[in-house]
Amino acid sequence: MGVTGNGKRSGWVYNKKTLKASIDNNHFVRNTRKKLMEEKLRKKLQK
Repeated sequence: MGVTGNGKRSGWVYNKKTLKASIDNNHFVRNTRKKLMEEKLRKKLQK
């Protein structure tokens, strides 16, 4: 969250780094990626 010189909040600060961090820390996204990676690995091992 952004803070101006007088200590008041100026709203949420969104840049690529914070946005990526919030997406990576999202529980649902993390579980979905984990399932996709497991599926990919399973397919690779079956060949």
